[in-house]
Amino acid sequence: MFPIHLNLGFKVFYFYEGFYFLLSILGGSWLVSLRLRKARLSPQLFLDNLIWILVGAILGARISHFLFWDFKAIPADPLSFFRFWEGGLSITGGIAGGVLAAFIRFKKERVDFWHYFAVASPAVLIGQALGRVGCFLNGDAWGTPTSLPWGISLPRFGVTLPSFVANHQVDSEAWIWSVAKGFTDPSALRTVPLHPVQLYEALGDLALAGLVILLMRTLTAKNGPWSRVFWLHLGGYSFLRFGLEFLHGDRDVTVWAGMTALQLGLIAFGMVSGAMYARAMDHTGAHRP
Repeated sequence: MFPIHLNLGFKVFYFYEGFYFLLSILGGSWLVSLRLRKARLSPQLFLDNLIWILVGAILGARISHFLFWDFKAIPADPLSFFRFWEGGLSITGGIAGGVLAAFIRFKKERVDFWHYFAVASPAVLIGQALGRVGCFLNGDAWGTPTSLPWGISLPRFGVTLPSFVANHQVDSEAWIWSVAKGFTDPSALRTVPLHPVQLYEALGDLALAGLVILLMRTLTAKNGPWSRVFWLHLGGYSFLRFGLEFLHGDRDVTVWAGMTALQLGLIAFGMVSGAMYARAMDHTGAHRP
């Protein structure tokens, strides 16, 4: 665990998630470029459009964050939406926004979006996993209490960079939540053991990347249809996140059958993805001699 506060001299960003978010972007983008080059697709085309993909990802991440977790903040302070450097980025919305931006840009340039996405998919999933490891290190997206041996106690305070000095002025949200729920004693410096749902999701992302690679081997031999990777990636992630949401401590209020609005959206999209994946398989069979 290494929750950080970034001290720029004129301002301190507490529990700064942007550092880990940046690492996941850089790592994922580098792997995407390597895979595109290996597949003899243009990595430069991806890099030229990366800024648009990132803008889409940030907008999607902000919209999702305020829509599902902090909706009341917009009427109170509309400009808070644009202060993305202060935190509040939803990985689910970020994926949706980034994919939509890439689809628009690649279609505009008349490039086979489905093929590029299929080749990039495992690298994107690894980037997602890195992002979740960052959430774990920073104490974001924490889990519910557990008695399992791998439960993790999250610290109350973080460390200020670049001084590397512990800052006792600001409590972590996970610690505040745990105390408010009565799980943790107010005098404790760490929470009770919590499910490391961030690492669960990271492992799920890596497992999904493995499934995509296996599917890619089949599709490469048949030259598609590459859209199957798209639906496996996004549909598989939707089901993964839907299940893990039950273990999230920062979960939003439930709206129906013990599920949050986000979960209802995830399960709906996951079902649509499953249908589209099956449809792509039917079209493959229909064209066989």
